Amino acid sequence: MKRFVDRLRKEDGGFTLIELIAALSLLSVVLGVIYATITFGMSSYERVKIQNSLRDEGDLAMTAIMTKLYAYGPAKLAQLDAGSGVRLIPAFAETQAEVVRIGKDANGKGTLFIGKNPAVLEETDSGDALDLTSSLVTEGEASSSILLGCEDGGKECASGLLTIRLRLLQSYGGRDYTLDLESRFGF
Repeated sequence: MKRFVDRLRKEDGGFTLIELIAALSLLSVVLGVIYATITFGMSSYERVKIQNSLRDEGDLAMTAIMTKLYAYGPAKLAQLDAGSGVRLIPAFAETQAEVVRIGKDANGKGTLFIGKNPAVLEETDSGDALDLTSSLVTEGEASSSILLGCEDGGKECASGLLTIRLRLLQSYGGRDYTLDLESRFGF
């Protein structure tokens, strides 16, 4: 038995405690850096995805408003109360006035209305309408608004400046992401 123990001691090829602690320390540092890099990359990806979504929806909303203005061709524009929108007054009496406004839908979500219905911003190849995944902020100091600036200072005019300010809000992971978009159009 003594011979066996002596031979086992001579062939001892294991690690010492110091070597084991050093190896585990280096491994934990490397794994910590890898984990931090992966989680930072994933959170950055989600943040950029939401920002791109907000930009796309803002562009689509502005395009819907401008398309309605150019397609309808109003003779005059009239300001609605509290900057919530404008009334498009037609050149001919036979045509009915249209309204472009920002308000809350049946679910209490801020949305853009063209006429009496929520705006259809885009259609997919199958013909289905895409809904906004974000909401327009309708309350507070920095809310969405459509303001009319007339040369004579009145509430109705044939030429002036139309200022459209959209504040889009989207929630993800318990955080709110916002995008402010402002455009001015002379008419």
